[in-house]
Parts: sequence; C-alpha cells; structure tokens
Amino acid sequence: MNRISKRVGGEGQWLTGLLIGFVLLVPFEKSFGISFPLRWRWSNPRPHGNNIVDMAYSPTLGLGVQVAERGQIYTSDDLDTWLPRDSGVTNALRAVAFFGPRTVITGEAGVVLYADSVDDFIPGTLLDGPTGDWLEAVAASTQTVVAVGDNGAVYTSTDGVNWKRQASLGQWLRGVAFGNGTFVAVGESGLIATSPDGTNWTSRASGTTTNLNRVAFTGNFFTAVGEGGVALTSTNNGSSWFSEKTRATNDLFHTTSGDGARLVIGDNEVRLQSSGAWSDQLAQSSGPPAWTYYANVGRPSFFLIAGRTGMIAEGYSTNDHSYYWLPSTDSVRNWLFDVTWATNLYAAVGDRATVMTSENGIDWTLELVPDSVTNSIFLGIGGTTNLLVAAGNQGSLIISPYSETNAMVTNVVGTNVVVTNQSISTFGVVWHDIQPRPTTNDLQGVGVFGNLFLVTGDNGTVLISPDGTNWTSRPAPTSALLSSVAASPNTIVATSDGTNWNSQASGTAKWLNDVTWIDGTFFVVGTQGTILTSANAVDWTSRGTITLKSLYAAATDSDHLITVGIEGIILRSQVVPELTPISILSYSRFESVDSPTVNNLFLFGGKADQSFTLDSRLGFDTNAWVTGPKLEFYDSSGTFYYLETMSSSTAPPRQFYRGTLTP
Repeated sequence: MNRISKRVGGEGQWLTGLLIGFVLLVPFEKSFGISFPLRWRWSNPRPHGNNIVDMAYSPTLGLGVQVAERGQIYTSDDLDTWLPRDSGVTNALRAVAFFGPRTVITGEAGVVLYADSVDDFIPGTLLDGPTGDWLEAVAASTQTVVAVGDNGAVYTSTDGVNWKRQASLGQWLRGVAFGNGTFVAVGESGLIATSPDGTNWTSRASGTTTNLNRVAFTGNFFTAVGEGGVALTSTNNGSSWFSEKTRATNDLFHTTSGDGARLVIGDNEVRLQSSGAWSDQLAQSSGPPAWTYYANVGRPSFFLIAGRTGMIAEGYSTNDHSYYWLPSTDSVRNWLFDVTWATNLYAAVGDRATVMTSENGIDWTLELVPDSVTNSIFLGIGGTTNLLVAAGNQGSLIISPYSETNAMVTNVVGTNVVVTNQSISTFGVVWHDIQPRPTTNDLQGVGVFGNLFLVTGDNGTVLISPDGTNWTSRPAPTSALLSSVAASPNTIVATSDGTNWNSQASGTAKWLNDVTWIDGTFFVVGTQGTILTSANAVDWTSRGTITLKSLYAAATDSDHLITVGIEGIILRSQVVPELTPISILSYSRFESVDSPTVNNLFLFGGKADQSFTLDSRLGFDTNAWVTGPKLEFYDSSGTFYYLETMSSSTAPPRQFYRGTLTP
C-alpha cells in the first residue's frame, strides 16, 4: 500500500471503475480536552527541521529513509516528499541501511529498529542484553548486518532482528561500510579495521591519528572522511590507504559516489570529484547553500545532501560534468525569538528583521519590512486584532495596523478566465517603522494593557503608546533587562519586578523561555526542545518535542500550540483534538494493466493534522473490522490521495471501509 502525496487540483483524469461495497467513515469517539502525548508536526522549515544524521536509498524498493534526533524517521518514494513515520522510541537515531527489502536503523543506547513496511518499525533484540553504547553506523552485505559504535562496539545480525555483540575494536567507532566482500569500520584516532564477516577484524594502518567519521564504498573502492577535512581512499579492499587532496579544511561527515563522481560533505563543506579533479561546490554560483551536511545519497547524475535542521539540497549533473544545485525548499532559517496570536493571525519575529505570518499555523509567509530596519533583530511581538507591534535591538519598532485594500484576483473556471476585484487585509503584511526611535536600548517585551500598548527592554526601559505611533517613556524601579511584559485587567507585570512570587520545581535544569495557557493547562517551552506542562503551575511534567533544538516562544489559538526557535524552526501540535469527521471525496477501483493487482484509489478530505486508520471488513454479518494503515492529512489543503493495492487472486469481491480518528 502506498500514499500518493498530491493535493486536489486540476491535473489529470480520475480512473474509473466499479465501486464494490460502500464506504462508511465514523469519528473517533473522544471528549474534548487536551490529548497527551502531544503529536508534533513541522511548519518550518519544510519538509522538516530535524538534524538529518544519516540517509539511505534503495533503488529496488524506490524508498528513501532519513533518521534524526528524538526517534524521528522520514521516508520518501521520490526523494522529494518526506513523510514522518512512527519509530516508537525517543532515542537519537544515528544510522540507516537496507538489508535486502528490510530497513535497519541503529542509534542511542543500543537502539535497533527494523521494518519491512514504513508503517511498522519494530525494536530489535540485543542478545547480550541492554547497552548504553550508541550504535553510530550500520552496513549490510547480503548475509550480515553490522552495527558499530561507542567503546569499540561491534554488533552483527543475520536478519536485522537479533544482534550479537562481537569483540571490541578498542577505539570508539563512527562509521562502517560494505563492498567487494569486505566490511570496513572507522573511528577515533584514525582507527581503520576490515572484516570479511563482521566478526573477525584486522586493524589497518590509516596514516593518521585524526578521528574518522564515516566510510563508504564509492564505486570500486572505499573512501573514509574525518575531522579537519581528512579524506582517505583504499583501492585494495581496505588493506592500505592514501590521502585524498580534496582541499577541505573543515570536518567531513559523509561521502558517496554517483555515476563516476564522488562527493564529500561536512561543516560548510561540499567537495566534488569529477573527471579526476576536486572542486568546492559551495564556491560555485549554482552551488548548494552553505550549511552543515551530515548525510548524502548518490544516484546516476544526481546527488542528494542533507544535514542540520533538515536542510536538503539536490545536485544535478550538467553537460560539462559540473553540478547544478537547488535547495529542496526555500524555507526561512533565520532564528525566531517570539510569536503571537492576534485572534485571526499568527505572527513571528526574529533575526535579520524576520517577520513571518500565518493564518493557520501551518503555512507561513515571510513579510517585507521597511528598509530602515532591515538590519534589526526583532525580539518581541504582540498586539491586538487592530494593531501588531514588533520590537527589537537598538530601539527598533515597527507596527502593522489593520487595514484593507482592493486587489484584482484571477481565477480559471473551466475554459473561462474570471477576474474579480476583492478586498484583502494587509494586517501583518504591511509594516511601518517608528521614527525617530523613542530609545536606543534593546527592546523585547510587548504587551497590551487596556487601550495602551506596552514595550519593555534593556536598562529598565518601559514605553507606552495609545496608538503604536506615539511612544512615551515611563520610569521603572530597575536598570535590569525587562524581557517580557504581561497584563491582567488591573495589573501589569514586567520580568522581573513582580511581587510575591513563589519558586516552583520544574524538574529540569534547561532554560525556560516562554509560557502560554491552553484549556486549563500551562505550557512552558525552553532550550533543547523542552516542553513542560502543568494544570496548577506547581506540579510540572516534561513532555518533550520531536527536536532537541531550542525553543524561544509559544502562542496558541486555543486549539493549537505553536512554538518557534533557532534556525527558523516552527513546530505545531493539535493540542485540543479536531473531531470533525473525515470524508471520502472520491473513490475509484481498477485493475493494473501491467501486473495482476486490484487497486482502490481514495481521495480523502478532512482537517490538517488529523490522523486516522482506514479500517475494512468483508461483511457486516460475520466479519470484524480489521484495523488498516494509519493515515494523516499533512498539509493545509486537507486532502490527499491514497492507493491501496492487493493481489487480484486474493482481492475480495466486496469490501466495506470506515475511517477511525486516532489521537
């Protein structure tokens, strides 16, 4: 079974066929209220913002797999659209390989996972018992899978399910590869060892004491890469090694090959060898973004590289053997320091004068700001449905009042072009700077008290304004940085000059940066992906997210929790479940021409982030419902196609379906 990731549009024709049975969808029966554990999805960057530490592709299966921190797995059938998968663990995942049709993943504290379907990742078994060692790399021959990691750990498996620990190789290991009947492992202090079976290893002279991070079978030989730009090559199955002159000087984390070209990637390093010469791809006018890259895939005339905060870039071979690079998305990656909900609009601000807005928390737009503040760092944002105020360093202030303007909108209806004049809002889109600036102190806190707008900042700065345009300074009994301000109907509090505060144990030593309130629960966000919740502000529970990246601010529309942080990350969670029933917008059943299969093609409609299982039964008299695949609306269109495939010989003559909403 396969999910086709395509929105509803005007392209193509529906495949027609006989509808057998009928379709019934019922809602998930659950009362309103916050649902734990929280299910997080990425709004920015796209397709996700996890650190992609390893990536593998199987041409036979047509399947790509990425692994990341906090147990995150993403798969793709086209190396373009990446969908999240449930790993069942929160361990950092470090490596992935294909063992025939089976996906094998290893990671933190000896975690091993295997899957024959992307919908079902299953924990493997360490036959020698649990370990705290991280398994940093994995590679497979046709008979054996080998995983290596901390403390010289070497594990082998003949099925990817049960793993046996072998004798330690001494140094901590970071990479392993298989090719030409040989396993090669690399690690710290220049360690290189080879083995025909993953059990019996021979140490090899590397000629370096530099830590080696990865090794790969590139074409007909092995290439190992490490810290300080070190790259080594062996043309005799790992017996001897010579240095490569890639001219890289920063740490290298991975290497691959494709169609006669080789690639090494790392910390602001992308070096390509084509026609015998190495070139710096980052220096090319059509090069990839300067970034830290950890993982790559090589295909004929194509490279895919990926790394920190989900950055993905694609390289295509040109006629002159050079490569043309494109980032997979144009996501904003500037740091975001604050976010607010203004009843009908989310707005986030950050580094490099970044202002982003969203009506739904899913799709975000980068807005233009006045030229006078393009070098500003905006640290806070707030306001009302009529006026947004953003504040930043050196007293920078910009405002966006609610207003409307006329716009010509063109639509194609059938074969006719229809042009209409519509009134659209410029709220959060058009911004004005405040000149002269009322202060040169850094400003961060933004709040509203009655009819007054409040801004606070460094050196005890407090500014008030009735309209966002005219600002007056007010004295404060402190010279400290007032980084936040909040107001009740009769009280204003700016941290940290509140009175009668009681210290509470949060249960974490992480920095806590912002707090919001949803349906009777406090939510606190902080560094390294910290999320805490409490119903009484006294007893706190750590919830965690799908990232270890720092979160600086949170906002809510009372149903969703939106949090923002470093490198442009925006995470969302449907905190209060969406119980609107899903629907089948269209359905078609057809037989494949080139294979003996019957296909059911569904077009589902629903709400973004709704998750459900497609359950089936053959009849209502004798058959129980069989729980089917778990599906989800991943984008704001609230639609997707789903293709269910079964053998013609086993396809039932009649089948009934229902959709069951899941948490």
